[in-house]
Amino acid sequence: MRIQLFPRRGLTWRTAIAVPLMAFLLLLVAACGGTDTTPEVVIVTATHTPEPVVVVITATFTPTPDTGEPPPEPSPTPVPSLTPTSEEPSESVGPAGGDPTATLRSTTEATATSPPTETPKPEEPAATPTPKPTSAPQASLSSYRVVYSNFDGGDQSDEFKYSVWMMRGDGQQAGELLRPAIEPSFSANGNKIAYYRPFTGIWVYNLSTKANDHVVISDYAEFGGFSPDGQKLVFHEWVGNWWSADVNLYTVNADGTGRAKLPQGIRPAWSPKGGLITFDTCRGTSCGIFVVQPDGQGLRQVTSDGGGKASWSPNGKRIVYSADVAGDPEIFIVNLDGSGRKQLTDNTGNDTLPVFSPDGQYIYFLSDQNGTAWAIRAMKPDGTGVKTIRKVGVPPRWQFSRLWVTWW
Repeated sequence: MRIQLFPRRGLTWRTAIAVPLMAFLLLLVAACGGTDTTPEVVIVTATHTPEPVVVVITATFTPTPDTGEPPPEPSPTPVPSLTPTSEEPSESVGPAGGDPTATLRSTTEATATSPPTETPKPEEPAATPTPKPTSAPQASLSSYRVVYSNFDGGDQSDEFKYSVWMMRGDGQQAGELLRPAIEPSFSANGNKIAYYRPFTGIWVYNLSTKANDHVVISDYAEFGGFSPDGQKLVFHEWVGNWWSADVNLYTVNADGTGRAKLPQGIRPAWSPKGGLITFDTCRGTSCGIFVVQPDGQGLRQVTSDGGGKASWSPNGKRIVYSADVAGDPEIFIVNLDGSGRKQLTDNTGNDTLPVFSPDGQYIYFLSDQNGTAWAIRAMKPDGTGVKTIRKVGVPPRWQFSRLWVTWW
């Protein structure tokens, strides 16, 4: 081993001592290699520093046997297997190789040895099957608002014997709303009530503002009903005596202007979508339910059983009404085209003036309960589940009572 020192000029005495010391240490390191080591050349350059410098060198020598071959490449550090047994899992799996054995690898190993892989694109999501529609929750009777006619009894020519009441659909919270008043009907949004004030004409009462407007001034303009948009009313009007008069249908703007005449008829009701008006009348000897467009066109007969007092299902596809069976009025339902006619009640008394609840789940109607006492009743559209809601007062001409149902 040869050592060459190239001290710079201007070294202090400290440096003069440190340089020989470093040389000695280097000689010691070389000596640890024994006689078989190959001499190395070490160049040491000393640089002056104002403060003392202490250098400590530790050398450890491990002799390598001279085999004449280059030393082997170091083998990678083995990663301990995390399998529960010491045996390596079989290469084959399935029926030929037994049950598959999972070999757990540490995160560090996988990161260090696995080549980078391209992140696979997510597969297109499988088409989600459209869920079957569930039926809407059935409303309870108390969720409806019912407005109806009431008669105190006594002299039917006394207008103050007639009143309009309102209650929940289950008969609770009943109370008088208007007097004198009869034959009420709700607007589509339930905010207004059209009614007949005996011997003065049709009025409109606003439930929010309490305003009470006299819309049609006529002694016998009755059965006012709103168009779906609330902009018009339809009604019938008698000319002459009730028992021998002509009776015509009319439409009018909600403020009473723009009266237009329709065909002869009675007890009209506007369809939910506004395209038709149903009423009862006779054409020659054929009496029953008819429909007509609001402009008076498209007159068409739906039934010929002498029935009347009709109203619409909420979807406008069916009409519910009453017709006599062996002298007793019963409730019927029929499709708009006249098909599917079905009798819903079968009693010895009077069942009449039916009207649907706003969701179509119930039909409310007026019944004398087989001659015992007049009451408002409710049933399913198939005629089942009849419930008595509340007793009411009905005038001798009960055909000119009325009830109507909307949401509470």
